[in-house]
Amino acid sequence: MNLYQPRTLNSYARYYFSKDNSTQRQAKEMSLVTLCYRFWIIQYKEVSPFFSYAYSDRADNALLSFQKVNTLDFYYNDEKEYSQLVLDDTVEVWHHHCLVFTYPTYKIYVDGVLAKEGRLAADSAVIPLNGTIYLGHDQDSYDGGRDTEQTFSGYLSQVNLWDYPLEKGDIKNMAECLINLRGNIISTDTTPFEFSLAEINTTEITRFCQKSKRAVFIPEQMYLDIAIKFCNLVHASLYVPESAEENTKLTVQAKKFNDICVGNSYRLMYLGATDRVKEGQWLRVSDGKPIEYSNWFAGEPNGDNKDNCLVLRRNDDHWADIVCDFELCFSCGTTNKDFLQLRGLCEEKEHQTRFLLEGHMNSKPYFRGYYNLIIYHSGQKEWFLWNANTNTTLASLPLAKASEYPIGRHAWEVRSSFCNNAIGKSVVLGLSICTTQEFMCTDGSCVHRSVRCNLLDDCLDRSDEENCTLVVFSESYQNYKPPPGLAFGIPLKISPEVNLVRFSQIEDLNLAFSMEIEVALVWMDQNIHFNNLKAEEGKNQLSEKEAEAVWSPEIEFLNINDGRMQLLKTGIYARQVGEPDLPVFTDVKMDTIFQPKSSRLVKRQHYYASFNCQFELFSYPFDTQTCQIIIKLASVDRKVIDLENATVTYSGMKYLSKYEVKNINILLVPSGGYAVMEVTFDLERRYSLLVLRVFLPTFLLMGIGYGTLFIKPKDFDTRSMMALTTLLVLYTMFDQVSSNLPDTAYIKMVDLWFFFCIFTIFSVNIIHIWVEFLPPGDDDDIFLKRDQVAPISSGFKKHRPSSPRRAGLQRKCCTGLER
Repeated sequence: MNLYQPRTLNSYARYYFSKDNSTQRQAKEMSLVTLCYRFWIIQYKEVSPFFSYAYSDRADNALLSFQKVNTLDFYYNDEKEYSQLVLDDTVEVWHHHCLVFTYPTYKIYVDGVLAKEGRLAADSAVIPLNGTIYLGHDQDSYDGGRDTEQTFSGYLSQVNLWDYPLEKGDIKNMAECLINLRGNIISTDTTPFEFSLAEINTTEITRFCQKSKRAVFIPEQMYLDIAIKFCNLVHASLYVPESAEENTKLTVQAKKFNDICVGNSYRLMYLGATDRVKEGQWLRVSDGKPIEYSNWFAGEPNGDNKDNCLVLRRNDDHWADIVCDFELCFSCGTTNKDFLQLRGLCEEKEHQTRFLLEGHMNSKPYFRGYYNLIIYHSGQKEWFLWNANTNTTLASLPLAKASEYPIGRHAWEVRSSFCNNAIGKSVVLGLSICTTQEFMCTDGSCVHRSVRCNLLDDCLDRSDEENCTLVVFSESYQNYKPPPGLAFGIPLKISPEVNLVRFSQIEDLNLAFSMEIEVALVWMDQNIHFNNLKAEEGKNQLSEKEAEAVWSPEIEFLNINDGRMQLLKTGIYARQVGEPDLPVFTDVKMDTIFQPKSSRLVKRQHYYASFNCQFELFSYPFDTQTCQIIIKLASVDRKVIDLENATVTYSGMKYLSKYEVKNINILLVPSGGYAVMEVTFDLERRYSLLVLRVFLPTFLLMGIGYGTLFIKPKDFDTRSMMALTTLLVLYTMFDQVSSNLPDTAYIKMVDLWFFFCIFTIFSVNIIHIWVEFLPPGDDDDIFLKRDQVAPISSGFKKHRPSSPRRAGLQRKCCTGLER
């Protein structure tokens, strides 16, 4: 029974209990109820009612079952039950429902499976049988109050009503087309319904459970690869029959277009199979599986390794194989789930944007919407968007060629006002198979949303990198003033992120250090939102024009050394910090939108500069210097903008040539009404080399100087020269070390060390001189006797003590010996 008649109340199936006097229906009421029906939806309305029973204006919903988009609801004794049962919302597929009421509970079976059970809200179980039943209409009053937007468009069959609960097994067998039970109260197979403008067909029950693939013939000559792409764009695949029945239907359909598809050739159309992979093994191009059915012409396939394409012959329904160098017509195979979506309208539900590729109008396939819209060809070079309910043409699309289709994004001309679009206006609409998680290329192909505006061409037509505006400004945006804070009267909060990139030089003499530093200022601008942000911040850089158009804070450094500062690089970026808005199914641009709360602006500035640092050198070379970089937020004072959540990182080497970098911190310190941050870090001197170069040599020199005290007293020249040389070397080292340090008014520990070393060696030298002027002691006779054992040199003058102890003894006169 076909009730597809848009915007009419004259198509219905009705039954009056009061007019039926048959002995089968002597029951006056029901307290136990089973309602089963089978349906095939062609077109959705606001509500798609299946069964409606009313016995008075007050009891207009005594028993009502209907589907609204993808949910099933029902009334029992005028009480609405919200089952919240989600159904398959595709069209053109058979489904079977059974509602079993055993007051005060109910059960709902969908396609033979128990899908929902619950308790009824009705006060009574009894339903009188003295009213009117409508199939495909909702009665808002007894035998009336019907609405064109609450009608069923499609097929209804096997509508049965019992006054007892049906067994679960019987329901399952009915749904699986194994049995055909008829209701003892009503049955569309036997009950004398009144039909008006309804098409009545009789078919085998098994047909309801068969899954068939629809084939839509495309009367356009294309090469095989282009034909495959076209079918993919309409959510289909190149069709190849899988049975003799399907082959016959395809042949009948294709031969209607002989004048378009063939000339004098025997080739009529491409079929969706090829043996390109392996000669003699014919595989479906849709899934690569071998074909199970074939209908070869005598002598075909001919075994030629170049004949890799399968065709349907013109004069019969047989197949042949040919080379793939011809432009031929073809057919696209689809299922009920293979729908397209039309974006750019103002529909309330995503369900309303769905379209199916259907039969032919003006020798072209057309696209039929789930609800009331149809896209069809005019017969020339124009496509129309038509509203079947109002019988009006909403928009038209002129194309350059008659063979072109409205797949993808196109500018349509408004013919009748819709969605606040005035007549004559150009509106962009997009017809494709792309989901809300995908981006629609101009040609109708789909790529994932994440690749939109990623600087790479992912669409073949490169449309994914077009119109890549990152920032969307509000109408009242002003870039000369900071954006507002989170609440009225609260300053805008800016989060600084400081990165100490690397030290290039630490100048002890100049009390300064030079380094690269990157300062990032992060803030939220509530007057803008962003499109297509990427997780990687570096891919979200604002263009030069966009960067000039947004407000951004300014900074200055307060402890620059001699004005030595250079801005190496600057840029403004957008940062993704939250989830984007949910995709809008009507958005034809299909951009991913991030609201201010889900994004931040980041201004990055990379500097090379020299900064002052007050070195404290008292502990040199075991000193640790604490240096700082002072950064001021110079745009406006803290009443308008302020700093918070400051962070600092160091990405350079921890161990420098002379220092180790430690204890890096950042502190927010208001100064003069402005926000200031101080980045501090410690430079701990690496003293190991200095120990080797300064302290170890001075220890050795001290040892040498002290060792001269153990030279024989008579070797004054040796002792004095060694001690004096040691003193001079110590002083030279002291001067060299001091020259590598800044001049300070205070004494450093290294100075004290050198003072100690120099004073010690100086004391040794004084001892040597003092020993020379001591009077002779008793021990000198011992030295004398020891010296007389050996021949006396003519140049020998006198003996001197060889140790400090002997140097302290009183010496005897040895005048004769000295001569």
